[in-house]
Amino acid sequence: MSNMKPTVLVDNNTLIDRYFCGEPDVSYLIEDGQRKALFDLATQMYSSAVARSMGLTLLDVEYLVLSHGHLDHSWGLEPLVMMHAEAAFEGQPRTRPLLVAHPHALLPRFIEGAGQVGISIDPARLDAVFDIRLRPSRPG
Repeated sequence: MSNMKPTVLVDNNTLIDRYFCGEPDVSYLIEDGQRKALFDLATQMYSSAVARSMGLTLLDVEYLVLSHGHLDHSWGLEPLVMMHAEAAFEGQPRTRPLLVAHPHALLPRFIEGAGQVGISIDPARLDAVFDIRLRPSRPG
C-alpha cells in the first residue's frame, strides 16, 4: 500500500481530541486508493457504528488483519459477519475479505472468573463470509 491513509475508528487513547471514539478497544481502517484493510476489529459494533457515522462503509474492505485474538481486537468479527449476511440478503454489493491472522488468534481463551476473553465466533462461521489465511509468526 503506497499512499496509506489510516483512520482511527476506535482506540483507547483519548489524550488528544482528533480520535473519534475512545473505548477499551482498537480498530483502524487503512486505505490505499481503492483498497481497504481493517487492522483489528473492536468489540461489538463500535467500529461499524463509528464507520457509518463517519460516512465510511466496511462492506468493501478487502483485508482483515488480527494482531491477536483478545476480545478487544476480535469481537467485532461477529457484527461484521452479520453486516455481510444482511447485505447479501438485501443484494447489496460487498467484497469477500481476506482475514489474515496467526493460527492462535482464532483459539478460544478463558480467564477464570472472567470467562471468554478470546475470539467469540466459531471459525466455521468466519469461513462462510471471509477467506482465511492463518500464518504463524516467523522466527527471529
